[in-house]
Amino acid sequence: MFPRLVHATVQPQQWFFRHAFVGQTRGLNRACGLVGYPNVGKSSLFNAFAGAAVAAAENFPFCTIEPNIVKVGVPDSRLDSLAELFSSQRTVPGQVEIRDIAGLIKGASTGAGMGNAFLSQIRGVQVVFHVVRCFSDQKVVHVEDPINIDPVKEYESILEELVIADLEYASKRLPALRKKATTAPSTGSDPAKMLAIYEEILKCLEDGKPARYALARQDEDCLSPSDDFLAQLITAKPVVVLANVAAEDAASGNEFTARLAEHVQTDAQALGGLASRFIIVSAQLEAEVAALDDKDFQAEYLESFGLDTNSPRALSRVLAESQSLLKLISFLTVGEMEARAWFVPLGSRAHEAAGAIHSDFTKNFEQAEIWSYDDLVKHGSKEKCRKAGVARLQGKDYKVQDGDVIEFRIKKARS
Repeated sequence: MFPRLVHATVQPQQWFFRHAFVGQTRGLNRACGLVGYPNVGKSSLFNAFAGAAVAAAENFPFCTIEPNIVKVGVPDSRLDSLAELFSSQRTVPGQVEIRDIAGLIKGASTGAGMGNAFLSQIRGVQVVFHVVRCFSDQKVVHVEDPINIDPVKEYESILEELVIADLEYASKRLPALRKKATTAPSTGSDPAKMLAIYEEILKCLEDGKPARYALARQDEDCLSPSDDFLAQLITAKPVVVLANVAAEDAASGNEFTARLAEHVQTDAQALGGLASRFIIVSAQLEAEVAALDDKDFQAEYLESFGLDTNSPRALSRVLAESQSLLKLISFLTVGEMEARAWFVPLGSRAHEAAGAIHSDFTKNFEQAEIWSYDDLVKHGSKEKCRKAGVARLQGKDYKVQDGDVIEFRIKKARS
């Protein structure tokens, strides 16, 4: 199926949802996937991200079959401040992709509930948003029991299916990788060295544990993001656990979220940076707020549920986590026309960052003029920063820092 992109009409006051496009596609880059049981609130959360009722959110299992896609702007207060300082006509935040994947059930790894198709969709994302139901409501269908909710059991059931799916995948791939390791010549990316890591992952999966437990013991420099074997392992992907609660529990959670948080964070020390993040969110409340036109009423509505409107909303925190887990930093460009954030991988050099704007900028890169956000706010303009001696000219090997404000100087193309 070819991608089908549809513009999503969104509320203007929700600036980080302004640039939302939805559709159905098979391939994604830097995508985050909403994963969990049917009817746990994934599609409602997706609609809240999109700022519109885009995904079907019906009260029956498998109302989502093909994944819906939305590109969502990540909030950045620096961008807002610079847009105001430069009187920019528009603000364009950096974007991540959210994918709404159909619900999994027990037995998904053996094909139950279209499990094989849904599991393949999860392999195409880079970050997993594991949505767990933390509310009791007999009116909302649940694959087991809508009243006696057990979030820990639900979380572990999905995790078990993902581990089994990875075990099947790894068991099929390892014979060929073993053969390659014994026959390939030794190079900088020694196949034998990587094989030892693959074998440790297989042993971990055989013990019923996610692949990330094995990866946590490895030197990060040995793990290439382009490694095809690692990229296909679902349980090697970073995870944000989203505890979905009723609106009245959005501010402080409930007994379900307390139990789930304790369980999820049990092995946080052993996993280090690969430990799952945990965020309480109300899909119902977020979707309702996304549908409100009036900003003041929106704030009043949130406050009625005990939420501090001066603090980042749950979805903003989820998006910030996704940027961190995707290992993206942002550099900023600003002028009268627009203020824009551009996402590039952590560690990008100046000429590589230039390619985010246009591919030709990488090969025709000459110099980058760079201002710090703090200096621009302090002095009030780029020219005043130059006079103060705080603007810098850097070459192509300069390592871009998060929040750098950059103007690229590009060589003129030869006629």
